[in-house]
Amino acid sequence: VLATYNVALNERDERVRTKVQAAAAAIYGDSWNYYSDALRPEIAEGFVRTIDAVSQTNQPVRYLEIGSCQGLSMSLIAGLLHDRNALGSLLSIDPYFETGYIEGGSGPYAKAEQVAVTKNTKACAMRLYAQLGLNVEIIERTSADGLIELIRNARTFDLVYIDGSHEQLWPAIDFGLCNAILRSNGVLILDDHMWPDVQPIKHLCDKHAIKIQETWKTASYRLR
Repeated sequence: VLATYNVALNERDERVRTKVQAAAAAIYGDSWNYYSDALRPEIAEGFVRTIDAVSQTNQPVRYLEIGSCQGLSMSLIAGLLHDRNALGSLLSIDPYFETGYIEGGSGPYAKAEQVAVTKNTKACAMRLYAQLGLNVEIIERTSADGLIELIRNARTFDLVYIDGSHEQLWPAIDFGLCNAILRSNGVLILDDHMWPDVQPIKHLCDKHAIKIQETWKTASYRLR
């Protein structure tokens, strides 16, 4: 059971958050928050601090998200960027497997579960983006394949959110490849940093990067 946090966003950012939540609820019904928690106020507040740090250059922000699921975090971050006149491009890497995937065996609760993020999830996420007026490019491949494609095409990003597989070597692979496409002084967000296979990446960032924010779910760093 998650604790209750006394976090209140300012009126402008709360308006963005509630708009995304209402659109997600209209599409997904009661399951709008499946496998996400991105719109919880304390998590949204972490995204706000991240956006404020990355949008200080007054240049359009190129945003990459690895693992978009139902599209909640993509929509929220895009909305926050748009509200600050800092929205550049939006790119998602997510394989959206036909039958979902299994995750959790080496997670904090040591319980493997079938995660129902499928082709239907992608279709609903696209509906959410369209409803919110967002133009999101999707690379429907695994994170490693998608990131290698971006490296080959010399594409770079100002903000990257690593929210792919949290188990085995995947967090390390994603982190290493993302370093190759992150622009100088770019910002990287780690998701679910309490997972055992993500913790070593967070320890490296705590030691060698500039921390912007940390919640129980995410931590953001400016890489030097």
